[in-house]
Amino acid sequence: MAIEEKKIVQAVASLGIAGNDEGLIPAFGLYLTQHMADYYNRISYATARRLERTGELADDARALLIEAGHVCAFNTFGGIMKSAEWEAVVQPMIETREDWIRGMVAVVNAFGWGRWSIADLVPGERLVIEIDDSYEATGWLRDYGRSDRARCYLATGGVAGLMNLLYVGDITARPDLTEQYYVDLFRGGERFVAEEPRCLASTGERCQLVARRTPAA
Repeated sequence: MAIEEKKIVQAVASLGIAGNDEGLIPAFGLYLTQHMADYYNRISYATARRLERTGELADDARALLIEAGHVCAFNTFGGIMKSAEWEAVVQPMIETREDWIRGMVAVVNAFGWGRWSIADLVPGERLVIEIDDSYEATGWLRDYGRSDRARCYLATGGVAGLMNLLYVGDITARPDLTEQYYVDLFRGGERFVAEEPRCLASTGERCQLVARRTPAA
């Protein structure tokens, strides 16, 4: 059975995911948070803009915010792919390791973070994700206008994180998501890193994220 995105989106929507009185969403064995995308955007972009104004720390700002995406992917994507909900809804459709990526992209689309699609997937080597209506890029454009650089920090870290979970580690074996396991996946010599060669905020085109494996030292 191939991954059927429509069925996954419908199944996730039927879970009735909503925040409790504290704004927390207990789902997929995790505690997700319910808040406006603008809340994340404005905190992230205020940090980036302040560091960019120094004239020296623009790359550091980007690296820090992408690292937040790595941490999010490790805990959120990793937790989802270990969850009972994943096992019930997505696992029956999975035939290959690459189907784990396709299934996770379908779950992301159920969350409404923009419309993700897989433009290219070379097992163990490269993943290219394109996003229509990325909330990061559209938020930047609305608040600041055209940017001189790509702005989908969380998504960039997320795409690299997905590849690290599948091909550097082995999330299919449902490992414990410990701090040491994070270090093993994201600090090793052959980890995946991602870049955003196209971003709606800077190029006016749909966002494109490319994760590639770094060469061994």
